[in-house]
Amino acid sequence: MLTRTEPGAFYQESSKGRCPENCGCQMLYQERRRGFRFHKAICIGKFCPERTRSFHVSFYLGIFALVLIFPLIVIIPSMAYRYVDAERTKVELISTEAAFHMGLAVDREIAMLSSRLELLAAARTLYEDFSRFRLQALDTIAGLQSVLYIIDSDGRDLLTGNNPRFPKSYSVSLKRRIKLGTSHQTFDLLLERPGHGHQIAISMIVSRPEGEPRALVLMLPQQHLASLLRSPELAPPRSGSLIDQSGALIAQTTQNESYVGRQILMPSAMINDHGLIEAADSGELRAQQYYRRLPFSGWFILVSIPHFALQSSLHQSLWFLTAVTASLLLMAGPCAYLTAHRMKSAAQITMEAARALKRGELVEYRRTGVIEADTLGRTIADASVRLYKQAEELRNSNSELERRVLDRTRELAENHALTQSILSATPDTVKVLDSFGRVIFTNDRCAHMPGATAGIIIEGQLWTDSWPDESGPGARQAVVLAQQGKSSRFTAWRGKAKSELRWLDVLLTPMFDDQGRVQRILAISRDITAQHRQDEELRIAKERAEAGSIAKAEFLANMSHELRTPLNGILGYADLLASDRKLMPTQRQRVDHIQHAASALLSIVNDILDLTKIESGDMRLNLRPFSFSKLLDDAVSIILPMATAKDLSLKIAIDKRLPKSLVGDPDRLQQIVLNLLGNAIKFTDAGSVQLMVEVAAVTSGRCRLSVDVCDTGIGIPSERQHLLFKRFSQVDSSSERRFGGTGLGLAISQSLIKQMGGRIDVRSEAGAGSTFLLSLELPVSEDELELPTENALSCNVFEAHVLVVEDVSLNRELLSELLTALGCQVDLVNSGEAAVLAVQKVAYDLVLMDEHMPGMSGTATTQVIRALDHPAREVPIVACSADVFSHQVRRFELAGMNGHVGKPLSQAALAKVLIRHAFRLRTSHFSSSITHAAAHNTSTQSWLSNDRVRAAQVELHQSLTNLAISIRELGASEALAEQAHSLISTACILDLPDLSRACRNFELACRTGVRKQPAVQELHVVIETTLKLLDKLKLDI
Repeated sequence: MLTRTEPGAFYQESSKGRCPENCGCQMLYQERRRGFRFHKAICIGKFCPERTRSFHVSFYLGIFALVLIFPLIVIIPSMAYRYVDAERTKVELISTEAAFHMGLAVDREIAMLSSRLELLAAARTLYEDFSRFRLQALDTIAGLQSVLYIIDSDGRDLLTGNNPRFPKSYSVSLKRRIKLGTSHQTFDLLLERPGHGHQIAISMIVSRPEGEPRALVLMLPQQHLASLLRSPELAPPRSGSLIDQSGALIAQTTQNESYVGRQILMPSAMINDHGLIEAADSGELRAQQYYRRLPFSGWFILVSIPHFALQSSLHQSLWFLTAVTASLLLMAGPCAYLTAHRMKSAAQITMEAARALKRGELVEYRRTGVIEADTLGRTIADASVRLYKQAEELRNSNSELERRVLDRTRELAENHALTQSILSATPDTVKVLDSFGRVIFTNDRCAHMPGATAGIIIEGQLWTDSWPDESGPGARQAVVLAQQGKSSRFTAWRGKAKSELRWLDVLLTPMFDDQGRVQRILAISRDITAQHRQDEELRIAKERAEAGSIAKAEFLANMSHELRTPLNGILGYADLLASDRKLMPTQRQRVDHIQHAASALLSIVNDILDLTKIESGDMRLNLRPFSFSKLLDDAVSIILPMATAKDLSLKIAIDKRLPKSLVGDPDRLQQIVLNLLGNAIKFTDAGSVQLMVEVAAVTSGRCRLSVDVCDTGIGIPSERQHLLFKRFSQVDSSSERRFGGTGLGLAISQSLIKQMGGRIDVRSEAGAGSTFLLSLELPVSEDELELPTENALSCNVFEAHVLVVEDVSLNRELLSELLTALGCQVDLVNSGEAAVLAVQKVAYDLVLMDEHMPGMSGTATTQVIRALDHPAREVPIVACSADVFSHQVRRFELAGMNGHVGKPLSQAALAKVLIRHAFRLRTSHFSSSITHAAAHNTSTQSWLSNDRVRAAQVELHQSLTNLAISIRELGASEALAEQAHSLISTACILDLPDLSRACRNFELACRTGVRKQPAVQELHVVIETTLKLLDKLKLDI
């Protein structure tokens, strides 16, 4: 391994071993090769003694003392510097404040003198009454250390009459100003006047029309301004000075007046209103000078602070710092020495104890005066005692350990022998692969492996090469997954011939090392030929069972079709006979027997179909909001004739907490309730049948309720109750049983209620009646349920032109009569081919299509019609077939049919289909009275009984009255659209086309908002006419 590169030299690793210094590191020996010389490198351990230098405790204590003193040495100068800086800032603030106050006092004094001078200049007595002006001037300057002069253009003082002794330059300047007549004030520093010292002149030129210009000159002693500069803040060595615009000294706080009148600063140094100047003061000392311009006179206040005054604080701080540092050093030195001596002594005692402990001797505890060293010495002494005891125990345990090693070696040999025997006896083939998929171990079972490579698997060979071509990809994929750390399983086969074919279940799982890396791969193969054979037999049996189930479903579908086809004719013609009002009572009774028998047969067929749907999982619940109270009322109205016929009392008790609207399948629920009530009435000869509905709880939008059906019938023995819900089984199955039935009702009901999430229980005793308990939980509907009014849907006023496609002549004739009775024009064909031709010749309103026909079926005919390039492809097509399974109905929809009506047919069902797909009323007006129409065979109500006609007339009268009131109150509102729509079918039944048309127009006007007023007027007229006809008919009856 190359570790270093130099010109002409390199390092190469040769060997490793323990460091000879016993530092605990791994010694790395290297050799350096240059020419023919070899050198051994030193230890490269991090904590090797050859690389780590040691020092005495005193050295570390000295370092510790310096570390403690160093921050003080750094902090103290910093504090001194901050102190000096604070003192300097304080001096500057004091100087600035003093300059401000002095300037304010000087400016106030100059301003007062100027105002008095202006007051004298404005006096009228200056020219009119000079003697009076003299008195006024003396009074004005009284109390001031100043002298007033009134100078004329000749330079003579008018107050004294003498020529004042002004400097020549000032006299010339003053005369020139008098001649020019300039009236602004001037402030001048005069030279020293004999006997008067230095004075300051304030002059003003007075120019009036009534006299010559004159100058008012006020002389002020320089000492007066110097007294204003003196302040406690400017105590020596600080000083204050007053300087004019030219830099000449006017006054100062010191008594030295030798510099008064001399220029001590250049005007260019004071260009701002205030500032700082580094220059020599009046005493020729270097100083910091702060100046401020006076706003009134324009002069400057100058405050000077000598440098030695600013540096005095720094010198004091330095001396203080030096004293503190020296004191700290004097204190730290002896302390460090004493501490080092004490710690060195403690260290020597501790090291002697450690050396004795190293030699294996018992150590005696000695106090050192240092708590840490004492603790370490006590610990070493205790450790020496424990080590001595442990040495004794170690000698004892060595012998025990040797014995255990022998026992463990014997156990390992036995376990190895056991493992080998398990690997040899196991029926599975076990192989161990390395991380590359090469075989490194196989058990003895591999020699008996079937196939072309049996017994020739060589260690070191790739495991995937031993599999046939068909199994090779699966084996390679399993090895890849194992290399990624994932277990996998696959099924493969081995064998030369088909008779020797053996199926194997192969499991590959990775084996990891301590770092979590894949080190080995374990491959286990198990012979599953017998299981594979069983699975194959099971698959064949399942396919046969599924084929049988399909055959059963097809058989039931065919049987349903074959049964419903004759029932269609029976029930259809029975309905037509029952609607004939000319039948004699005995004939009507026979027709009723026919209808009852056919309905019973249809009920059995429906039960068988429901059972088939449940078995095949084809039963679907149609969930929608419904009224459970309305459902129970309908069920009771259906079952009531059965109870009346047997003179049984039917009692109903409904919990008032029952919600108005629930969500479920009302048709299937009604089927269950009817089955329970029908059974109760069937098996009860005397007494009563009771229906009780109780609400257990209504929480979280769900209602948990129970429906109990109790009877006083024959009861059920407890040992026979398990037969109640079995299919095609009855409690009394003997040949002498008195009650019929297929034994499917309760079985179907239980399957339906389980699909809804409920259950049915029974409590009964022989001879004491029975109680069936239905428990169910349904969601509560949040929307208010609107219960539609049931009206008869049959009507003979349809203008529909209907094509009937049916191969059975009986069914063709029946459909023709039923549709003709409804007022339709009917064409009949017996094949799909004829239907395709017919729809292209005539524009039909509806096509009723049978499914099972020779030649072209109904779905195939529909597909051909939908593919035509002809308007006939849009004609509504409704399947009219006995195929009622859901998958059959879906096949009709996929073929393009618009709906489905199952056989056997009824006139009401056909009327519903006509209203939905081909609704169109006749346009002829109502020309004959209802009474006259009812008297002929061709009348609208010829197929209705008199009771039903009268009931429909009474119901229509009440509905029209309510509708007329609502229209007067609400007008053509959308809320009345449904009410008008419900009257259309009733009007059809009673041959009232005008009323039907008016209700239809009113409904459209309410929903679309178009032509509301004409529709309301039309409906009002028709309602009044119809009510009069109904009242007249009531009187005639």
